[in-house]
Amino acid sequence: MSRQGLAGRAIRYSGLPWLIRRVWARRRASIMLYHDPDPETFEAHLRFLARHYNFVSLDAVVDALYAEDWSSLPDRPLVVTLDDGHARNRRLVAIAEAYGLRPTIFLCTQIVGTQRGFWFYAMPLDEVEALKRLPWAELQKRLARDWSFKVTQEGSDRSPEALSREDLDAIADRVDFGSHTRFHPILPGCDETTLETEVAVSKREVEALTGRACDHFAYPNGNFGEREVEAVRRAGYRSARSIEVGWTRPGSDPYRLKITGVSDDASVDTMVAQLSGIPGWLRSLRPGPRSGDPLPKTERPGC
Repeated sequence: MSRQGLAGRAIRYSGLPWLIRRVWARRRASIMLYHDPDPETFEAHLRFLARHYNFVSLDAVVDALYAEDWSSLPDRPLVVTLDDGHARNRRLVAIAEAYGLRPTIFLCTQIVGTQRGFWFYAMPLDEVEALKRLPWAELQKRLARDWSFKVTQEGSDRSPEALSREDLDAIADRVDFGSHTRFHPILPGCDETTLETEVAVSKREVEALTGRACDHFAYPNGNFGEREVEAVRRAGYRSARSIEVGWTRPGSDPYRLKITGVSDDASVDTMVAQLSGIPGWLRSLRPGPRSGDPLPKTERPGC
C-alpha cells in the first residue's frame, strides 16, 4: 500500500472523519471535485457516500445560500462536480443516477463537441505546473513552439478527449452543466478582453450547447482574485466554485465556493480522509508555496 493509502486508512479509522461528518459537516455542504475518474473507483466512492451523506444538486445549495434558509437542505448535504467535460464522464452518469445523484459537469465550451484537445495533455505531466504560471498568451506560444499544439487545432487522428455533442444530449436530463471557460486558461494570466470572453462568452456557449441556463462557474485550476470574481458576477452567474478546501455554510460567498476534495484515483480510505478536510489542513501548515491544485494527481493532470 502506498504512503498516501496508509495515511488515508490511518485517518479514516481514527474516528475523526466520523466525528467531523456528524458534528462539523452535519449542517454544512460538502462539494466534491472530480475530473476523469474511472467508473469502478467512482462507484466505490458513491457506495460509501450514499450511506453517510445525502446527495443534493449544486442548484439546491446555491438556492439555500441566496434564500439564507438552510432548512431546505438535509443533514450532511453533498454535491458532486466534475471539471472540464472529459469524454469518459458519460460512463459515470448511469452510476450517479443509480445512487440518486445529479452531478454538475463544468464544460470547456470550445473543447467539448470538437476534436480539439485539452492543452494540459499536450506535454509530459511534469511540464504542466511550470506552464500554468505563464501569462495565457505566452503559454500558447510555448505550446506551439515546444509541442506543436494550438488550442484551436482539430485533431482528427485521435480519440476525442472531451464529451461530444451526442454525449451532451444523451446525459442532459441527468446532470447539470456549468462553465469552466472556453479553452481552460489560467484566468489571472489573461488580459481583460480574454478574461471577459472566457467567462461571459462561455456562459452563452454552455446555454447554446445544452439548451438550459448556465448559472454556475468553476475557476480553472482554482486560480482567481477579485478581478476574476467580478467578471463572473458581471457575466450573470449565480455561483463560482474554487478549489480551496472547506465547506459551504450559511453566509458563504457564492462566488468562492469551497471543496472537500477528492483525487480521481483515491481509494475509499483516502477519499474518506480527504472529505474530512484533515489532509488539506495538514498541507496548509507546511512552509513554502502552495500549488493551485488541492490534491495530488498521480495520473492525468486535469485542472
